[in-house]
Amino acid sequence: MPETSAPAPPTTLTPEARFQALASSGKNVFLTGPAGTGKTHQQRDWLDRNPRAAVTASTGVAALNAGGATVHRWSGMLIGPPPGQSFDCFFRELASDKRFGIRAAFNRVRQTEQLVIDEISMLPGRLLDYLDFHCRAIRHDDQPFGGIQVISTGDFLQLPPVRTNPRVEYDWAFDSEAWRNAGFQTVELTTIRRQDERDFADALSRFRVGEINRRVADVLRPRVAIFPDRNLTRLLTHNAQVDKWNDYCLADLPGNEWVNQAQTDGPTSQIDFLTKNLLTPATLRLKIGARVMFTVNRPDDGFVNGQTGVITSLNSSGVGVETDHGHVTVDPYTWSFDPNDDTSATFEQFPLRLAYAMTIHKSQGLTLDSAFIDIRAAREPGQGYVALSRVRSVDGLHLKDWPRGVFVSQRAIDFHANTCR
Repeated sequence: MPETSAPAPPTTLTPEARFQALASSGKNVFLTGPAGTGKTHQQRDWLDRNPRAAVTASTGVAALNAGGATVHRWSGMLIGPPPGQSFDCFFRELASDKRFGIRAAFNRVRQTEQLVIDEISMLPGRLLDYLDFHCRAIRHDDQPFGGIQVISTGDFLQLPPVRTNPRVEYDWAFDSEAWRNAGFQTVELTTIRRQDERDFADALSRFRVGEINRRVADVLRPRVAIFPDRNLTRLLTHNAQVDKWNDYCLADLPGNEWVNQAQTDGPTSQIDFLTKNLLTPATLRLKIGARVMFTVNRPDDGFVNGQTGVITSLNSSGVGVETDHGHVTVDPYTWSFDPNDDTSATFEQFPLRLAYAMTIHKSQGLTLDSAFIDIRAAREPGQGYVALSRVRSVDGLHLKDWPRGVFVSQRAIDFHANTCR
């Protein structure tokens, strides 16, 4: 593990500089902040100087966005110990498992000195506790996480860990013993870069903690759209809503439907992971005139992730898209299950998806010029804030209805207040 006895950076540093200094000193760090403050940029900047660090995330979507693996796959802990099973018993089962993937994961844990866990808010506390146990057992080192430096990033006021019983409190990572023992140094980024309108940014910051006062209402209530433009990307809470609206809009266009099936190669389980978690569908259905969204960053080719445009031509070698900045030709793109493993699964498809609708969960990490947002059925804390904060400007925000309530977690609010202030 890197040297951990370096002095703490001076408090006069900017949050960005303080994060870089702490992370480079070998300390365990928690990087947080509202949406659009540059957490991903700071993480990537540090990774550029520490290319040997393992990059993981709490979910498949987040892992693909971060360019890494799920923490489950990286560690070989699979889905973790089931309820009622001791960590020791579960670890012995894994240690005796001869499957190549688990053996390779154990070796990764032994060799890793620095570990990034992105979107830490969605990792249950029990799994973080087990990860700590798992790393210590493999490395025969009783330091937190077996002596691996952990850089955790995310915002507990955004999406929470999954829970199966709505009557049970969320199992937050910050409530775990592993979190307490790790001694995370918290750095909060506060300068919002996605939205440059002060009133809008302030309204979103208050919305984030469930504070809907008159000032917030004055900014957001006028954004309720009675007759929204059908071409606005809709952010919805459920997959069924998304599929229904995308299918309707595509069917309403004249002409024949063009279908392109992704070309995949490799282990079935890895292909299934890519198919489930990529923004780009395995079966891409389009028509001339369809509104689409780009799903990768290719600025040299004229488009970035989250940008939208209209289909102008369709063939298997290239798809023409007219954007606000001009016409581009989109070539097939290849995603890898593990970019560092030439034998892992690949998924080749045009980096596009229909832009009429997508789920709020899959929108996390995107920046949109405009969106029509329906959070009436949002029941997860932070879900409404994630949706609204995707949009750059108040003029680009269109609401289905004024929310009757904003779901937030008091535990997460209390943690944030006690840790970041």
